[in-house]
Amino acid sequence: MTKWIKAMTDIGMTRIRMDAICAYQSVQGEGGDSQALLIYTSDNTLFEIIENIDELVGILDSTFELQN
Repeated sequence: MTKWIKAMTDIGMTRIRMDAICAYQSVQGEGGDSQALLIYTSDNTLFEIIENIDELVGILDSTFELQN
């Protein structure tokens, strides 16, 4: 079964298929005070996540077995 994550973007709640994710990046938002998470997918789609960033980074890091 395919895993999905549910994330809030600037256009609303979005579901992203985990096996479509190619890269993700945590960045400072406009004005430097807010944080955003950018998720890139295999079909060249870019999602800008604006809520629950730390939780999603933890899920992505554990799924893709990121090691420090």
